[in-house]
Amino acid sequence: MPNKGQTVDQVFSLPIFFKFVFLLGGIFFAHFSSGSALKKELSFVQSKALEGDNYYQGALALFYKYGEKGLPVDLGESERWAKLAAKQDGGIAMAVLASIELERNKVERGQFLYDEAYLHSNLRELAKAKDPIALFCVGLMEIDNPPRNITKGMRHLERAADQGLATAQATLGMIYFTGIGVSRDPKEAVKWCSKSARQRLPLGMFYLGMAYSSGDGIARNNDFANRWIRAAADQGLVMAQLTLGMKLSLGDGIERNLDHGVQWLRQAANSGSSEAALQLRRFENLLVKTPHRDSSIPNKEKRSVSSLALESTVPSVNNNREYSKSSPKIPMPRKVFAEPTSDPVQMAVEMLAFHNNEEIAQKMLNEIGGQGRADALRELGLLHYKRQEFDQARENFLKAALDKDAQAIRYVGIMHFLGQGTKQDYVKAEKWLSQSLILGDNESNRYLRIAKQFNK
Repeated sequence: MPNKGQTVDQVFSLPIFFKFVFLLGGIFFAHFSSGSALKKELSFVQSKALEGDNYYQGALALFYKYGEKGLPVDLGESERWAKLAAKQDGGIAMAVLASIELERNKVERGQFLYDEAYLHSNLRELAKAKDPIALFCVGLMEIDNPPRNITKGMRHLERAADQGLATAQATLGMIYFTGIGVSRDPKEAVKWCSKSARQRLPLGMFYLGMAYSSGDGIARNNDFANRWIRAAADQGLVMAQLTLGMKLSLGDGIERNLDHGVQWLRQAANSGSSEAALQLRRFENLLVKTPHRDSSIPNKEKRSVSSLALESTVPSVNNNREYSKSSPKIPMPRKVFAEPTSDPVQMAVEMLAFHNNEEIAQKMLNEIGGQGRADALRELGLLHYKRQEFDQARENFLKAALDKDAQAIRYVGIMHFLGQGTKQDYVKAEKWLSQSLILGDNESNRYLRIAKQFNK
């Protein structure tokens, strides 16, 4: 994004301006006079998008990307609408495409699209008119694209959030939880995520669930945590599906159910999560050793969990909107019974997965890790990490890293990035994550991209 001080807005003479408006059918003026797409019914936004209006096409692209207005998270639909609008130089659409490309680690393409949105579209004019969707896009651009201006970006995000854009509220919550570019403030994070979650935005529900799970900025409550994470997973948020799959597979704050855990991991893996694919293979191997069981998610569980996420037992939740999303039944592979493993590390992992016996598993891993086995040290680190015992987790990850264990190295990078058990250091985070990626851990890629953004 170019330096704002070096940018001059295009100026029209009065007759040319009216001719410009006339040729565009009054669309430019109409957007400023009729209000933001955020205030419109979804059906209205969809109908205007189908008519070819690039502003509403861009708004619909953003709604699909983040799950606004009760839509499922659908990057395919988001990209489709964004590309249609971008052909007409729609600024919001260009910004949405830029964020998608950055998430794919196509940094140059993403930055180019951000620059195009800023220089050659109506995005700035919409933001000046206080359109919350445009304010969010410009705010994200200020934070995510050089030259970065965190203060200005946060100001734009707050203005969008104050107008009720749930995506902006959840983004503020995420920033305050992680302390990316600002002082970490869990209470402020919970405030914004709660507002977003009341509007059923998946990202807001997920981060609120994680706050309840860890007791970060709010009293720890596994029941509330699991309801919110499940609600986000139901709407297609991949990180929520991965988290729920891991929680169910390990019995982490929830009754262990390996069948259902594997189903959620498969959904996340099918959506492109390499971490989910890795964990899916791990737990599928464990699953084939268990007695045959019904692998579908019971209808009773579907109804209760998805509806409980919005029950009055959860503070400040809006019960006026129906929430009936449910997880599809996913066919499970035919189970093949295998002989019990003789590998002690795998036995410890099975002790956790099948019996949730952390005491025995930790004793086994300590003994094996003492012999220098990297996989045992990594699993021990993961066990400590899950308990938020970050000093012990980092110690074990570092020992495993000496043997070039890619996943352990990734966690060392993440801990530097988040300041867990060590001082927050983006430079060191980038170093460790780059090393993990070189060793073949593709999940490091998304963390590395963010670390690089904050290391410029």
